[in-house]
Amino acid sequence: MEKICFVVCQYGKEVNGGAEIHCKMLAERLSPTYEVDILTTKIVNYNTFEEYYTQSKEEINGINVIRFSCRPYDRHEHGTLRKKSKWARKLRRTLFRIGILEFCANIIPKWNFGVAKETEMLKTHGFYSPDLLQYLEQKKEEYKAIIIMSYPYPSSIFGALIAPHKTILIPTAHNEGDLFRSIQTNVFTAVANIAFNTEEERALAKRIFGKKMAKNSIVAVGVETDSNTEEAETVHQKFNIDGQYMHFFGRVCDSKMGKLIPWFVGYKAKYPGDFKLVLTGRLFQDKVDHPDIIYTGFVSEEEKIALIKSAAFVVNPSKNESLSLLLLEAMKMGKTALVNGQSDVMKGHCIKSDYAANYYTSQSDFEKKVHAYVSTPAIANTVNGKAIAYVNRHYNWDNIMATLKNIIETL
Repeated sequence: MEKICFVVCQYGKEVNGGAEIHCKMLAERLSPTYEVDILTTKIVNYNTFEEYYTQSKEEINGINVIRFSCRPYDRHEHGTLRKKSKWARKLRRTLFRIGILEFCANIIPKWNFGVAKETEMLKTHGFYSPDLLQYLEQKKEEYKAIIIMSYPYPSSIFGALIAPHKTILIPTAHNEGDLFRSIQTNVFTAVANIAFNTEEERALAKRIFGKKMAKNSIVAVGVETDSNTEEAETVHQKFNIDGQYMHFFGRVCDSKMGKLIPWFVGYKAKYPGDFKLVLTGRLFQDKVDHPDIIYTGFVSEEEKIALIKSAAFVVNPSKNESLSLLLLEAMKMGKTALVNGQSDVMKGHCIKSDYAANYYTSQSDFEKKVHAYVSTPAIANTVNGKAIAYVNRHYNWDNIMATLKNIIETL
């Protein structure tokens, strides 16, 4: 059996980030065809970068998980070097904003300006693991394919350049500063294939990297929500949930939360009542003390699904999404979703599904749509069939795995 590997910053039962779950789903579905290694770190908390796992090797659902230590993290050192490395990124992003970066990239596909400082900065990142990269360098000939998850990290950038001719990049990219770093031009033009999640993500990358961008495909990920479900009553008792609520699940952090919490507090000031916001996932930001905001912390998959199914609707306030498993999982269960219209990807899901999900564009729009769902619950149930049909049509595991296996076999 031929071997492949995934390179991802975090992996394990304690990790619930979108890209990490994405990696897990692909790896486990490839394991009947290939021997699969996961090259990852011992870290769970990406704020402190403290080691969580003690074992270097573990088998999870038939997958060989190999964990590596990272360079000790110095927040001040990294912050200083981020500032020193910003000029190339700012220049490229300015060219993007005035609409000429793609033209420039067509002429000069690989930029060297600022790469030395960016490289220095990446080597102070909390996820920088020289041992992981050395292992990949030593073992690269053993792997038929090297699949890199998420573009911005040291292991992604340096790992992709170890054997680019057999590397598949799953960038999970969105419009943010790191995507405009000069060093990314060396990655996005060199790898064997870029497996995007959506057409919107691919279009964004083309506007940044131009016509010399590497060969690419739309692969995405399938959606399944067939886990055994805890009884809603049991879960509600455990987390002291009473009455209607909207539900967010994933990492509870600033980049994902956006303005959800202050806007929810504002909504409650206008419309008092029992309606609540339930946040499910590991906490990476300060907790807001409010009687109608419930933090469940990390929960089991069964508990998560029970919370989704019994919610009035789910919400994704992030503007930085390359796919949004949160949205697609909710739609797969026929659940109404309200999402941030600043995300082209999620807005695209809403439009392409004939508004089986809906998006908001401002605080007043958010409050108006939340209040409509809360005051008239039947509105939230009118899209169930459309939501399920959309996910089944576009995010079918058989089609997705056939596409990914074909890419691997052509390397």
